[in-house]
Amino acid sequence: MKKELLICFFTTLISVASAQQNKNDVLSWVDPFIGTGGHGHTFPGATTPFGMIQLSPDQNTKSGDWDWCSGYHYSSKTIMGFSHNHLSGTGWADLGDILVMPTVGQVKMVPGSEENPETGYRSKFTHDKEVASPGYYSVMLDSYGIKAELTASPRVGFHKYTFPKSSEANIIIDPTNKIFGNIYHTLVSVEGNNKIKGYCYSNGWGGKRFAYFVMEFSKPFKSYGVYADGKIKNDEKIALAKDAKAFVRFSTEDQESIEVKVSLSPVSTENAQENFDTEAKNIDFAKAKETAQKTWRDLIGRFQVTGGTDSQRKIFYTGVYHTFIAPNLYMDANGDYVAAQENMNTKWFTNYSTYSYWDGFRATHPLLTIMDQKHTKEFANSLISRYTDRKDHMPIWELCGYDNFCMLGYHSASVIWDAISKGVPGIDAEKAFAAMKDASLTDKMSSSDGGGGLNDYIKLGYTPSENGASVSATLEYSYDDWCIQQLAEKLGKKEESEVYKKRSMNFLNTFNKENNHFWPRQKDGKFLADFTLNDWKKLQPHWVSGNIWAYDFFVPHQIDEMMNLYGGKKGFEEKLDKTFTEALHMEGEQHVDISGFIGSLGFGDEPGHHVPYLYNYAGSPYKTQKMVKYIRDNMYAAKPDGIVNNEDCGQMSAWYIFSSLGFYPVTPGKPVYAIGAPQFPKASLKLENGKTFTVIADKISDKNIYVQKMFLNGKEYKSWELNHSDIMNGGELRFVMGSKPVK
Repeated sequence: MKKELLICFFTTLISVASAQQNKNDVLSWVDPFIGTGGHGHTFPGATTPFGMIQLSPDQNTKSGDWDWCSGYHYSSKTIMGFSHNHLSGTGWADLGDILVMPTVGQVKMVPGSEENPETGYRSKFTHDKEVASPGYYSVMLDSYGIKAELTASPRVGFHKYTFPKSSEANIIIDPTNKIFGNIYHTLVSVEGNNKIKGYCYSNGWGGKRFAYFVMEFSKPFKSYGVYADGKIKNDEKIALAKDAKAFVRFSTEDQESIEVKVSLSPVSTENAQENFDTEAKNIDFAKAKETAQKTWRDLIGRFQVTGGTDSQRKIFYTGVYHTFIAPNLYMDANGDYVAAQENMNTKWFTNYSTYSYWDGFRATHPLLTIMDQKHTKEFANSLISRYTDRKDHMPIWELCGYDNFCMLGYHSASVIWDAISKGVPGIDAEKAFAAMKDASLTDKMSSSDGGGGLNDYIKLGYTPSENGASVSATLEYSYDDWCIQQLAEKLGKKEESEVYKKRSMNFLNTFNKENNHFWPRQKDGKFLADFTLNDWKKLQPHWVSGNIWAYDFFVPHQIDEMMNLYGGKKGFEEKLDKTFTEALHMEGEQHVDISGFIGSLGFGDEPGHHVPYLYNYAGSPYKTQKMVKYIRDNMYAAKPDGIVNNEDCGQMSAWYIFSSLGFYPVTPGKPVYAIGAPQFPKASLKLENGKTFTVIADKISDKNIYVQKMFLNGKEYKSWELNHSDIMNGGELRFVMGSKPVK
């Protein structure tokens, strides 16, 4: 009995030690399933920071199924395979290139349906046999008894499939898989007894594009075949058709693993092979996984928080993970890349795409100017090169090097100026200005909301209501013009500085004093008067996503002027109070992208993200502190539907990260941050320059949510703005928290 008790005691000690060791690994605090439910639109699969590969399961790729924009939704009960690139949290989709699926038994070359998976190669699965962590994903495919494991390098996806004993162990290769896209044709070619090459040519949100691939198996296959025009063709090596696919077959022992390595290229099969040789030659799954997880561990470990609840830490660290997924590498190892549907080559920068800038200019990229200036430089130079090298224009929303014109504005100007204003090295300011100026003169029709109207904006000083989303357009253009004006001034371009200074004030021309809103205005100068705020169908066409109550506060570059429009600080505070407390009573269908309502403000979409911090400027920072805590507690959760709306390539996460640290970039392009309220007793940022910036929150608790005093490097700090330089120089910002607001 004593012996049994002793064994039990030591077993418990080992278990506790193992759990503690796991908690000490920062990756254990990341849950990639957060955002895969609800309308978060994230994916759970394996990727590397800003990599070309996002190797993840696909379940549903039809364009009518909006919540499957990433190919995956937590509500599904089947998996149709694993493809190599996915968008993280966006409201529209493409990608899903080159799907691979292991099966056992009869070869089936169509996926089948969620309702009847047995009609195709699709498999049932359960979440209790599914694991996701940065750089790694695994799931048991219950229909076949196969364990699937995934990891990645920047340009290569690594698969590991552990089969049962079978003489009919298959791997299906389906290049026709596409998330919301259309296929022109695909090519598959069996090379020898362990390799397949090919491509997919498609059209979608990323434009007309090729996805070339090279695929190598760790074990020679005993037989193979292709599929074309709806027919299986055993022992044939090549197929070129609208539906060309391939399959290979093995005999496996019980629990035998077969590894598959797949490299991609947007340019050529030869480049895909070079990418393979550069990143996958002589690298097995275990080594690739170890490297991917170390990369994530080193990166995420630069953010260190202590205290708080387990859920808060999990949301925070998962947010860090999501923030470093996009933009994505879109360049081969030899410097070849695609921009505006043309093959290019360069040595002066590393090319990236997936620029969700309408979302990310607000907080994602300002966070990167603090924590990843190396990539910030590459992102800026990639954008600038669209003008200098490609002789095109900087994009509104770029995917696979293609501007899909989604949303409004030319917020590439914001991202570039924000980086320059904060001293990020390696960006040519003259080239940047030329590209930004060109973007401000190029009228583009929004593919999602019918907006545009830049030519009218330049001529009239506002975007008229005859154009879609006219109010949003005027306000966004005005802010972007301010960014251009700031760079013009820095470069001593006086004439252009004056032009853009005037343009940056155009928001005044769309303010309706009679109803106290920024309001649609016709070409004849008259404000529209034929609808009320309760009629959503009439209201919606004049604003993009977001809503009128968010855009009423979107003048981040002229906050004092905006406050004057609402009667000064007192009137401005009253308008904020009313917005956060007066519920909407809308008639008609609401826009699906507006969610997370706090009174009238829909926090779930990005135009309102800075609004809680505006109380600072009205002289009531305690209201900012209270509202920031409310949003952290109510709009985020450590569960699959824990993001209140589309994660949008890191923006929802970046808001949470900043707001947990205690400050936020209300005006990207100004090297200052509005003070909020920290969430953790201690948070440290390890910077690239070797310094550490630490935030301490003394006496913080669920009741002690208000800032009483602040100290910067030991000296009392009385400003409600924190300088970027104070962060980058390292040091300590100490908050003293209390239960009573300091008015």
